[in-house]
Amino acid sequence: LPISNDLVDYARRMVMKDGVPIFNFGKHKGRPVKEVFEKEPSYYDWIMNADFALHTKQKVSEILNEMKLNKLKK
Repeated sequence: LPISNDLVDYARRMVMKDGVPIFNFGKHKGRPVKEVFEKEPSYYDWIMNADFALHTKQKVSEILNEMKLNKLKK
């Protein structure tokens, strides 16, 4: 089953909006994932320790790793 263009993860915890991954649940619903991780880095740890699907955790890790690589390039 191909993943929809507007979905980031199969569990629909994140969706794409204007090419940007956005949280689709909880207190940060509607906010860009990268913005949340910049302002509240502990949210990543919370997701990784919570009962989320493995695919969601993989996608969240990919986004965080991309952020770290972009900081190294600057």
